[in-house]
Amino acid sequence: MAEKSYGQLLTEGIVRAVPWAIVFSLAFLITMKIFMGMLGQEVKKAIDLTAKTAINTSMNAVLSSEVFPRIKQNTKEAIEYTVHTVNRELVAQYMKPISVKK
Repeated sequence: MAEKSYGQLLTEGIVRAVPWAIVFSLAFLITMKIFMGMLGQEVKKAIDLTAKTAINTSMNAVLSSEVFPRIKQNTKEAIEYTVHTVNRELVAQYMKPISVKK
């Protein structure tokens, strides 16, 4: 019996391994397809529930704590500042004083 070289042994090993790899890959893909088919709807429900819970929790945190009044106050101050700035820089220079006659 003639001894085989390392290249021949490697080639034979790869040739034997490829069909097994294909068989195991197909079995894995089929199993995952079945598994995801069974759990797909549950995953969708879980994602939907998580989104709703996150929105409700954040709304409750904002509305029930001191955050909402601060946001409201900051928004009011930002609007007032904008109105005063626009009046001072754009409108005031074109306004003429009005005298009231009695």
